Amino acid sequence: MKTSQSSQLFSILLLLLMMVGGIFFVLPMRDSISALSTQKDTVTSDLTALQTEYDSLSSLADEVSKSQSTKDALMKAVPAGYAEDDLLLDLSGMANDVGFKLNAINFSLGTDADLGNTITVTENLTGTYAQLVDLLQKVESSQRLMQVKSLNVQRTSATAIAFNLQIEAYYQ
Repeated sequence: MKTSQSSQLFSILLLLLMMVGGIFFVLPMRDSISALSTQKDTVTSDLTALQTEYDSLSSLADEVSKSQSTKDALMKAVPAGYAEDDLLLDLSGMANDVGFKLNAINFSLGTDADLGNTITVTENLTGTYAQLVDLLQKVESSQRLMQVKSLNVQRTSATAIAFNLQIEAYYQ
């Protein structure tokens, strides 16, 4: 019987030790758990605020890059300054691409009251009607803003035609 009493005594002693341990160790940790829970809520709200700010800055960065690409496209369409070298290279390149023979090219500056500063380019070209259509399509789809002002046609042979083409290009 002694072993059963000592085993009960040991069980009671173990139970008391667990209760004392719970009071001294678990209760202080409970306060720590509530403090950590409050801290977790604070960090979560800070994270939400930072995520919102990041999303806002990200969308702003996208707008800036779109604005920059729009600005670049507009600067190509209507450059600052005459940019007549680029214009000359563009127009002669277009003529060569469609197979025109470029005989002469002349520039003159002007100002349109409605549209602003212009460079008037007069080109003398020799080629076919199909080449003219291709050239006009290239002028129309050019990055630089240009407008065909006049077109004079003169037949030089059965297949060749001389064209005088007057184009207005814009600049700032």
